Amino acid sequence: MKKLIAIIVACLGLSVFANAQGIEAGDHMFSLMIGGGAGLQDSGIKKANGEEAEWGKAGAVAGLSYMVFPSEYWGLGLEVNDGIFADDKVKGIGWEEVHGMNVLNAMASMRFNLNPDSRARLYIPFGAGLTSATGIIETKVAGNKQDKTASYNSFGWFAGIGLEFAIGSSGRWSLGAEGRYNAFQYDTDKLMNKVGGTGVGKKDYSYLSAMFKASYRF
Repeated sequence: MKKLIAIIVACLGLSVFANAQGIEAGDHMFSLMIGGGAGLQDSGIKKANGEEAEWGKAGAVAGLSYMVFPSEYWGLGLEVNDGIFADDKVKGIGWEEVHGMNVLNAMASMRFNLNPDSRARLYIPFGAGLTSATGIIETKVAGNKQDKTASYNSFGWFAGIGLEFAIGSSGRWSLGAEGRYNAFQYDTDKLMNKVGGTGVGKKDYSYLSAMFKASYRF
């Protein structure tokens, strides 16, 4: 009988411990993210060699977010992230050209936790807000470097999937990763006007990103 009581008490203790490691209503979470991304479209702008430039062939992405959980399943918060993308260099005799873009996002964010009580949590992140994209054309001629830039603000959004693992005895810290689809708009004429050319107007751009994530819940 004593052994049975001990087993029941131990099971109850483990249950409480497991619940303490999951997300609970009223929790707050601060997260840092870093990773990479790749643009999915051509820019619509021609390079000096006549080829169409990609608006962002590859880049680095980093950000931070703050989130509150009204329930264990839903989180609401704010996020700021920044991506720096570049296209391949085009070289000729005595000259070089590079196209790139900086994509800064300030968004309201949400997430839906599929299994909030688990130490290994699968969730769906999404958000929308302001994207400020700055295109750049960098040229070097005879050793002289010249940068032309133009910024454009638009509505941006993202959606993806994430997986995080609680670490430590309390489970307050977690490590994980997210994959996202990100979309925004850019006015190519604003950039091409800086170099005496003509763009193709407003273009819808998007990119895929993959980020490692470290979070603290309190």
